[in-house]
Amino acid sequence: MTTRLDRILAWMMLSAQSLIILTGALVRLTGSGLGCPTWPRCTPDSIVPYGALTMHSAIEFGNRLLGVGLGILGVITILVLLRRFRTRPDLVWFAVALTAVVPVQAVLGGITVLTGLNPWIVALHFVPSAAAVIASTLFVRRAYDSGAQPQAIGTQVQRGLAWTALILTAIVVVLGLLVTGAGPHAGDDMSARNGFDTLLMARLHAAPVWALVAVTIGSVLVSHAAVRRGAPGARSLRRASLVFTAVVAAQGALGYVQYFLGVPWMLVALHIIGVCAVLIAATWLLDSHYVRPPQSGTDAPAHDDEHASEGDTAAPAA
Repeated sequence: MTTRLDRILAWMMLSAQSLIILTGALVRLTGSGLGCPTWPRCTPDSIVPYGALTMHSAIEFGNRLLGVGLGILGVITILVLLRRFRTRPDLVWFAVALTAVVPVQAVLGGITVLTGLNPWIVALHFVPSAAAVIASTLFVRRAYDSGAQPQAIGTQVQRGLAWTALILTAIVVVLGLLVTGAGPHAGDDMSARNGFDTLLMARLHAAPVWALVAVTIGSVLVSHAAVRRGAPGARSLRRASLVFTAVVAAQGALGYVQYFLGVPWMLVALHIIGVCAVLIAATWLLDSHYVRPPQSGTDAPAHDDEHASEGDTAAPAA
């Protein structure tokens, strides 16, 4: 059984993994990508921007410090959870994996700086953080259940739509990285772009977004029909579908607004926050279809009739 501290640490990990995506984006959007022109030091003579502090160096160095803080949070989380390794090894391994992302990202960040913000390295630098947001979302959900073998709920159509939503979300994010690499926010005035036509990439990016909108609408309609039939777990699945639909709609609208306004950096920053929200909501939606028994005697959120329907079989963890 997890404690309140365990669950707080899980939420802190999710928040920190999302925050470092935002601060990394702000480094690029404010032209601070080379605020610390070398790595692992900030200047050739110092780890900190001592004696050469500018807005750009402060922003870039602040992002590096946040990475250190994320690593410290990870170590603390591992140490706190180690006491229950025998009963909940899954939580410990979540913490270990999420902490291991930190040095990986540090090295990728260093390569990004040393290559002069190569747009392909910048895009690659984003991928582990996006994966960490997904893993952190699962970490939060596991902190509220027993960690036992999951049981599939809902119909195969519902689960298929949830898997499709997560896959389309990943495609949208990858194409969004290519749009970013072609766009005006390079992170530094001297940095190269990936050479793709911005308009073409924006249109390619929009195509799976509209497919994702269609999938979300289908998910809501199917889950609503399941509620009317009184299917087990239908209300919680409909709730997750509605939340995901709202997040996708808001993110899509913001994407169009920022494009037609000439991608102002503040709207782009909001769009990055939306990316994290979509990743969290898509993961939450999918994982809601694979239910584990709740912990006894905890304040875990109640699931209104969330149990496996008759005829469903155990499914692998999402």
